[in-house]
This record gives sequence, C-alpha cells and structure tokens, in this order.
Amino acid sequence: MTSRRIFTRLAGVAVAAAMLTACVTQPDPCTPEWIEWKTDQVLERFAYSNMDTIRALRRVSGDIDNPGPLLAIQLATLADDFSDLASDFDRIVLPEINEAAALCSRSQEFMPAFAAFLRDEGVGEDVIVWVEALGYVAMEQGRR
Repeated sequence: MTSRRIFTRLAGVAVAAAMLTACVTQPDPCTPEWIEWKTDQVLERFAYSNMDTIRALRRVSGDIDNPGPLLAIQLATLADDFSDLASDFDRIVLPEINEAAALCSRSQEFMPAFAAFLRDEGVGEDVIVWVEALGYVAMEQGRR
C-alpha cells in the first residue's frame, strides 16, 4: 500500500471516530441524562465566567451564623456582585435551561435553580440561605 492510501484510510478512520465520539457524548434529548448534560454545559460556562464572585461567596461560607464586623463589610461589598450574579443567572442561564427544558415540557424556577447552582459550586448552606432570602426580596422588588 502506498503512503497516500494509508494516510487516506487513517484520515477516514479519524473522521469516523470523531463523528462517533460526537454522537456518544450527547445523550438522547429529553432523557434525564440529556437534561443533566445540557444543564451542566450551561452552568459550567456561567460558573467559569463568574468565578470571582463564586469564590467570594465560598470564602464567607460558614461565617454567616457568627457574623463579625469583617463579615459585615465583606457582605456589603458582595451585595452588588451578588445582585449582578443573580441578574446574569436569570438573564442568561435560566432562559437557556428553560429553552432546553421546553423541548421536554419542563421549566425551572429561578431560586431553586440558582440555589442548586451555588451548592454545586461549593457555596455553603449558610450563604445559600442568605442568598435565597435576598433573592426573593429582590425578585419581589423587581415585580413592583
């Protein structure tokens, strides 16, 4: 066999393998696996682009129950960042997740989805309770 034929066959095998891999990595739509896969894709992009705020929320995790003056200052400085994070989540993540879920006749509520996202990113429950309370208040103010 000539080297040209060998190269052509190897290229064909590589293309076939790439196509097969692409099919294997995406589950069938509307299966629980697909919804998890799609959600993970959206959340991973969002987490990566908001890593600084997520790290800051992780840093205050565990301190909410015993607040001190330093924590009060940290929370005050985090308020705007948190507000931006929540707004971006509502504006970017939820529509993408709901668009995918609409294919399967499901939808996500903002606060449970946002709280689950923060949990998955390692933010402590004490901070999540605080975030949920602020989130519901902000959502009510936004509706007025």
